[in-house]
Amino acid sequence: MKLFKSIRIFGLMALMVLTMAGTAFAGSQDFDLENGTGHTIAYIYLSPSDENAWVYQDELGPNDVLRPGESIFLTFSPRDDVRYWDIKVVYDNGKEDVWEDLDLYRIFNITIRPGGTVSIEST
Repeated sequence: MKLFKSIRIFGLMALMVLTMAGTAFAGSQDFDLENGTGHTIAYIYLSPSDENAWVYQDELGPNDVLRPGESIFLTFSPRDDVRYWDIKVVYDNGKEDVWEDLDLYRIFNITIRPGGTVSIEST
């Protein structure tokens, strides 16, 4: 009887560990992007740093913009296990800025600044 109880407790503990591990890794690249540029952003593009094309295009949607001081929470598919990403924004005046090689496994908040500079909060 004690053996059965021990096995059941061990099984429950193993299940809890697996559940917590799945939660820790799911969405680990998700982050807040804050517009600290002083300009309205019309488009946001994301791509793994080793790609030559923008994989995620127009993350704001067709009718949205990101005004100065506003932020957006960007989420990733669980299939996206890439660590380093590039971000490109296009302002409402057509000018662009790009930030490269951002470690989204460590970053949870990015404040983009004019001229391609950035403030990062990471773990």
